[in-house]
Amino acid sequence: AGYCSDLTRTYVVGKPTEKQLRLYEAVREAQEKALKAVRAGVEAKEVDAEARKTLETHGLSKYFVHGLGHGVGLEIHEPPRLNQASKAKLKAGNVITIEPGVYIPGYGGIRIEDTVLVMEEGAERLTKAGYGLSVA
Repeated sequence: AGYCSDLTRTYVVGKPTEKQLRLYEAVREAQEKALKAVRAGVEAKEVDAEARKTLETHGLSKYFVHGLGHGVGLEIHEPPRLNQASKAKLKAGNVITIEPGVYIPGYGGIRIEDTVLVMEEGAERLTKAGYGLSVA
């Protein structure tokens, strides 16, 4: 037995299209804004709202159809839940995911997910995978 971790990256083989790049950059921006909102004492729904506001500025919020994240520990999905209805407050020591995504019917989707440690003043990214859309 051990602790879980959660990580998602989205890639394209070859050169990404302009649309793929725009979507990817919007999701990355949403993740970064949400990460900056993470700290002990903040309401989980506020962190979710940061990602949604960012995607709204790109006209993509309607394609973000799940919560922003969840706790990770002995199980892969644990409290606290980071979504619009969450009543949880983040605590120092929580290990959570930040995983915004957009999914456009008939086109495809992009999700970027990292596991982070909640600290008194901020968050520490525990997953160390790089970023970028192309693997060619």
